This record gives sequence, C-alpha cells and structure tokens, in this order.
Amino acid sequence: MMSKVLLILNHVQAGMGSDENADLPPAGKKSIIGPGKMMEPYFKNMDMNIMATLYCGDLYYKKNEEEVKKKFLAMAKKLNPDVVICGPALHYPNFGEMAGGIAEELNKNSDIPVLAAMSAENPATEKYKDKVIVVKTPKKGGIGLNQSIENICTMAKMLANGENTEEFKKKVCF
Repeated sequence: MMSKVLLILNHVQAGMGSDENADLPPAGKKSIIGPGKMMEPYFKNMDMNIMATLYCGDLYYKKNEEEVKKKFLAMAKKLNPDVVICGPALHYPNFGEMAGGIAEELNKNSDIPVLAAMSAENPATEKYKDKVIVVKTPKKGGIGLNQSIENICTMAKMLANGENTEEFKKKVCF
C-alpha cells in the first residue's frame, strides 16, 4: 500500500509570495507544491505520495504560535498521513522556528511520525535538534539540495514504515 505524506511549508516555499504574504493564515492544498515537486520523483520510487500540503505565513505563525500548532495538529490527525515533513526550512529562521515547533507539537500530541529539515545556519536547528528529527539541508537551494531532498524522502519512508532510523540519523541529521 502506498504511504501518504503530509508536507508543511511556509508561505514562500508554498509559492504564496514573499514577505508581503508572511501574515498568511494556515491553509492547505490537496496538491503537490513547492519542494514537494522535487520530492515527488523520489517518493514515486518509494511507493509514497504527498497527499496534501499545509502552509502558513511564518510571521503569522510567530504571532499565533499556539493557534497554528493546534490547527496543524488537528488537520494532520484528520488527514491521517503515514509521515509528516516540516520543511525544508533551509536557513530561514522564522520557517525553522515554525518547522521545529510544529514537528515538536506532532511528536507530543499525535502518533504520526514527523521530521523537520533545515540548515546548520538556521537558529532553530540548535533549539530543536534534540527534540525532533532534523534532517540537514544546505543553507539555500543549489549545491547539496538534491542530496538533502533524497535524505528527507528516505527518512520519511523509514519513519512511515516504522523502521529503526538510528544509523541513518547519524549520517543525515544534526
């Protein structure tokens, strides 16, 4: 059976504009958008698919953290994916905070496996790396991005299948 992936992005990665839309409230699409398009070929080979993408302006998240966490938790429980991916947030601090915070919320209040993805330069990496699985990404797109997308997809598959991720974490996580 095909595993279902839920992707959580900020407004920029979801293609909803840049800073002028940082106040975008939580929403979702039953389609593959943003980095999901890069993940899709890997997931096809892994018998997985992105069932939906949730997104939110990262400034809106910063101002309404608890509300957004509750909304995304409820949406995730309703959609019932096999795994949730928060990010890739790369080096964007607000998105890192959102990805880490939502991953932590899902870890605490659901049985859905979750991972976040961000770069070493992201301040949220230090804050969340011991609380949630954080897959390493480059600072921004370009060199190393394809490899990190593949690592994100592989980790997602392992989590969805309930596999032991300890060895793989040493290679691809903080």
